[in-house]
Amino acid sequence: MIRRTSRGLGAAVALVLALVLAACASIPDTGPVRQGGPVAQVNDQLDLDFNPSPPENGATPQRIVQGFIDAASSPKNNFAIAREYLTRSTAASWNPDESVTVDDGRSRTFDHSGNQWSVDVSPVANVDSAGTYHPVASKAPVGLSYEVAKEHGQWRISVAPAGVVIDDPTFRAVYSQQTLYFYNADSSYLVPDARWFPARVATAATRVASAVLAGPAKWLNGAVTSAFPQGTQLAVPAVTTSNGVAHVDLSSEAGQANQLQLQRMQLQLEQSLGSLASSVQLSIEGNQQQVPPLPDGSVPQQDPPVDSHAVVYRGESFGLLNGSTITPLSGLSDKVVALAPSAATVNAARDEVAVLSRGAAVLVRKSGDPVHVDIRPGLIAPALDNQGWLWSVPAASPDALQVAGATGQPHAVKVDWPGAVGIVALAVSRDGTRVVAILRTATGYSVVAAGVVRGSDGLPTSITAPIELTVGDGIPTSIAWTGELTVVVLSATNGDATGIAEQTIGGTTSTTTGPATGRTIVGAGGLSRYLVLAGDGTLQAPTGSGWQTQADKVGAVAVQLGQP
Repeated sequence: MIRRTSRGLGAAVALVLALVLAACASIPDTGPVRQGGPVAQVNDQLDLDFNPSPPENGATPQRIVQGFIDAASSPKNNFAIAREYLTRSTAASWNPDESVTVDDGRSRTFDHSGNQWSVDVSPVANVDSAGTYHPVASKAPVGLSYEVAKEHGQWRISVAPAGVVIDDPTFRAVYSQQTLYFYNADSSYLVPDARWFPARVATAATRVASAVLAGPAKWLNGAVTSAFPQGTQLAVPAVTTSNGVAHVDLSSEAGQANQLQLQRMQLQLEQSLGSLASSVQLSIEGNQQQVPPLPDGSVPQQDPPVDSHAVVYRGESFGLLNGSTITPLSGLSDKVVALAPSAATVNAARDEVAVLSRGAAVLVRKSGDPVHVDIRPGLIAPALDNQGWLWSVPAASPDALQVAGATGQPHAVKVDWPGAVGIVALAVSRDGTRVVAILRTATGYSVVAAGVVRGSDGLPTSITAPIELTVGDGIPTSIAWTGELTVVVLSATNGDATGIAEQTIGGTTSTTTGPATGRTIVGAGGLSRYLVLAGDGTLQAPTGSGWQTQADKVGAVAVQLGQP
């Protein structure tokens, strides 16, 4: 038995790719979704895949295993070079698209006993066969098993696990994020779904279109819908592009769609294809469809922006902060001030505010008196969604989540927070289709995202099985949406110090230092993606490598769901 450690070639590969990609436009994602016939070539001229070395003559078994892992970083020609490291029969059956294990690339270990080889890697994330990215919570090594055999006098791999292993820097260069879009229940919003595919321009449009037709990520099932009739696929396994137009030929199931549905199908593909095409031409079994754009009144909203001015409670005022002055919200500010809120959320129309007032969750509306919708002890800051439902839950009872509207009548929301013994914070996305939460567990904390399932009247009835997000260092205390796919988590680290983890749901995470005694984080507009209210009452905005005070003596900074 021998044991060796290898760093591989990932870092060098990533550096070369980074230099190449930096000079080019963004490379969209790709990845096979279903089997089909020959794929037609599109007019893309770019092909920036890494070209690894084929196996050397007389290479040792360890070099074959190492070379195979490095070569699998390149998806070019259906991972052709990586397949050269495999026996002929294994090359034909190996499925690289089953999964991607993203590791740190620094601590791969190779063991062997006879012709059996094992490789331990330290995972950073996993990407499943649908292209969904999952950060891993455990840093425990993952073992991969290989078997080598001689074929025509050369060592080759006869048994290999499905999927590929790529170090993190190389992954970010060779794979890229593509955002697919689906609809909320009433098609009034476009909802994003991040995926990761090999960055092969020539087949990118085909991959994206196929992924859209396959449906949303599992955690969004029940929370979003697709405009495409069930069972719709590509009639031919290729989407060609010419002069900025993507030509998409759909199977006969698409013929069930009416005119409005066709318009929504076309828009869904256009938004999902993003920079790959400026428009989409739909066909059904070769019959070209004349589909006009949706009329202005039917175009769904996407990623609602928020005002560049924070909404704050300060002294005897509540409203938009502009320098040292506060502009009140008509019909709301006096009512909110009277409640002396410690937390608040304002809807996009600015005619409703959810506040935490002296421990109670209160819904404030322009019309009528404030309604105390939840007076259970120990409530966390309530959330408000775009349909006017106030969400509330006690910190010690994470399963006791409920919503209430203007009448104050509570409705239980069915949840399943795995391992949760408490809840610290909750935020609803601006499109009302997803929630993120900080949960307390028996061993620490977790950060999760889940879809919102609603009844026909828009009433939230349950949330979907959640997915894990990155917790970050320290003790998480506050969470907020900063965009359609991005959230930030504020954590207390050492003493008064704080840290901020900003992450894409279904993507990567970046971290930075927060302001001292940071207490509440909210999404922002303008130059700052977020603002932090500190324990001393100062509202802080990130600037350069530090933080700048925007206002002092602030009692609460409000979450904004949009702007009029």
